[in-house]
Amino acid sequence: MDTSKNWKTVSLLVCVFAMVREIRPIEPFFTSFLRSMNFTLDQINEEIYAVGTYSCLVLAVVIFLITDYFRYKPLIIADGIAGILTYALLLGTPSLYRVQMEQVFFGFFYSSEVAFTTYLYAKVDDKQYYQKITSLVKASMLFGRFLSGFIAQTIVSTHLLNEVYLLYISIFSTSFVTLWSLVLPKVEHSLYFHRNKELTLNNKLQQPIGVIIDDNISNNVPRTSKVNKFKEVKQMLFDDFQSAYKNTYVVKKCFWWIVAVVGHIIVRKFNYFISYQVSTYIQVLWEDVNQNKIELMNGAVESIHTLCGAAGAYAVGHLSYDWKKFGDIIFTAGTFVLALLLFIIYYCNSLWILYVLYISYGTCYQVLLTITTSEVAKYIKPDSYGLIFGFNLFMSLLIISIFTLLFIQGLVVVIGTKNQILTVSLMFTSMSALFCVLTVRKWKK
Repeated sequence: MDTSKNWKTVSLLVCVFAMVREIRPIEPFFTSFLRSMNFTLDQINEEIYAVGTYSCLVLAVVIFLITDYFRYKPLIIADGIAGILTYALLLGTPSLYRVQMEQVFFGFFYSSEVAFTTYLYAKVDDKQYYQKITSLVKASMLFGRFLSGFIAQTIVSTHLLNEVYLLYISIFSTSFVTLWSLVLPKVEHSLYFHRNKELTLNNKLQQPIGVIIDDNISNNVPRTSKVNKFKEVKQMLFDDFQSAYKNTYVVKKCFWWIVAVVGHIIVRKFNYFISYQVSTYIQVLWEDVNQNKIELMNGAVESIHTLCGAAGAYAVGHLSYDWKKFGDIIFTAGTFVLALLLFIIYYCNSLWILYVLYISYGTCYQVLLTITTSEVAKYIKPDSYGLIFGFNLFMSLLIISIFTLLFIQGLVVVIGTKNQILTVSLMFTSMSALFCVLTVRKWKK
């Protein structure tokens, strides 16, 4: 098949998968659903969401390696099955143990997102299409989240269906993507265990700015060869890792990425990426301040939040700006805005104002994250994209897990939902101050 047609066909298949996978209308009202099952906010915060956090931490590394070994498609199928089990466990009147098991499967479902995002890179050999396919998949995911929030809010607001139908729709969508994944073409090679010699040679011709790619015999493995020995794979992983992190600009951007995702991983209970420290637990905060039992608009807010974030990310992609030279100024100001929004959220007791602040926070976050992601991708080897961002995600989840253990489950002290928001606000303030110092030092040279 012609290369230009091949990438379009494969991208279409993956985009449909990515879009429908995000249609899980139970998510915007997940905390509310658990409350209706007679779980307390403390149980939800400390005994349920915490399990999901730990599961993601453990599975993030494991899934990356087995995904590469099994060449993506089996893990994509397993991703759909995990999604089905995630929501099927919530049917009826689930016990605490069943809900905790649901969080384990959700951890697999979330972490295995690396399978279908890197699947495209392995399937489409020509790097000139990478930017297009990445933007298409991202847009499909965001549109799926928009539909998910719209469906959820329509059902909740009109009262045409019971809230449990949000669960049925989520099961249906994950069942559909499981079947859809069966039609995806197989991948004959992968980044580390099944290297493609032709792809490796192309990478040398298209190496990113500032990266020197050395010849490595273990990378030049023909498509028909046996699986590389683990020792060789380990060396390739180390070489790619070292190549990326010896660049101070990449280190700085990765540091921002890690801290920012930590700040977002408790708001959206793992969506794409995530989803993040203000996010999963923002639903708990909304429940906490909703003392007058105003109708929750979580679904509508998620829809608006997604569209605004997508619009901001799309706009940034069309800006012509020297981020390496002037980016520190933008990140100093942008990170301070994130800190300020969260600080206002900490003192706010109005549900509607919280919604507006959350949308503003999400939009600013998505814009900065898009800039960071694209900048890191420019200065690392094309094949190491999954490795570097997989490591960044692991570090974010590790920090989240330590934070959860110490301050949410209370190994040191239980700080409560609103104090978690304040902690993240202070973290962003510190990072803004750090970037301010770096900016001043840079301009003094």
